Amino acid sequence: MSCSSLFIKNSRSKALGATLLAFFLAGCAQQQTAGYYDVQRDTTSADARQQAQGRNSAQAPSQIQLGFGDNQPARPIGQEPQETEVVIKARPLAEARTFLGTVPCLSTDSNCSATRITLTLAPSGEWRSRTVFLDAPGQNNIAQQGCWDVIGTQPLRIILRLKNQAGMANLTFVNDNVLRINMMNDIRPMLDHHLTRQADVDAIDEAGSKTPLQCD
Repeated sequence: MSCSSLFIKNSRSKALGATLLAFFLAGCAQQQTAGYYDVQRDTTSADARQQAQGRNSAQAPSQIQLGFGDNQPARPIGQEPQETEVVIKARPLAEARTFLGTVPCLSTDSNCSATRITLTLAPSGEWRSRTVFLDAPGQNNIAQQGCWDVIGTQPLRIILRLKNQAGMANLTFVNDNVLRINMMNDIRPMLDHHLTRQADVDAIDEAGSKTPLQCD
């Protein structure tokens, strides 16, 4: 074999080898590129899930609070926190109380006299009253007794009943120390009239001499 033939053969062999090497490297590059992007895609998805979970866990109600900062829910604009209002309400009696007041004539009779009314309420449900006519204070005083019942709670309202169950008066506790007269002897006053609590309890003995009542 001549030198020229050997050179040509070697050149062809090198060219073929270079071509095969190029195809081999191209295949490796394609495989590596596909695998590389798959890994990046998985990593990106994992990062997104972790970030989303992190945001959700930061807002989760069960997250441990550290005791500082404002952990209260946001209030609507213009809504301010309200202070606790202490309200003193009238309540059923725990002890006997006496109330006193002057009531003008409630009827249409021009000869009717104004009266001074003393009313004592007992926790047992019994009441006693003394009515004094101011035109003749030494005469015609009226002593009565009966049972009282609660007929309303906001505010507290009571009715005074006589022994025959007839209604004598309807009263409202303005507070623990003041009674407002809503009705007296079936007459509704045109103006507000009140009975005020007294420091001393008046037993109204003239009414107590009568047979004691059993008020349920």
